[in-house]
Amino acid sequence: MDDIDMKILKAIEELSPKSFVSPVKVNLVLGMDQVELGNRLKLMKKSGHVDIMTSEYPSSLTLPNSISKVYITNLGRESLKT
Repeated sequence: MDDIDMKILKAIEELSPKSFVSPVKVNLVLGMDQVELGNRLKLMKKSGHVDIMTSEYPSSLTLPNSISKVYITNLGRESLKT
């Protein structure tokens, strides 16, 4: 995990520490390219730091790669503490 991943985790936790949040809202804080954010979220899901939901029906709150919701896991919270 690099500094950008840690910023993503921090933004998710600040916006919604206990439930799913739109990755588009997370990106409003970060100002990243939406495709890059989606790719990083997928990698962080594989490592267990976040959980994501996808949608077959894109909306204005969905990233281009169909990620519609993101949630920080206990592992992600622990990573922020170190």
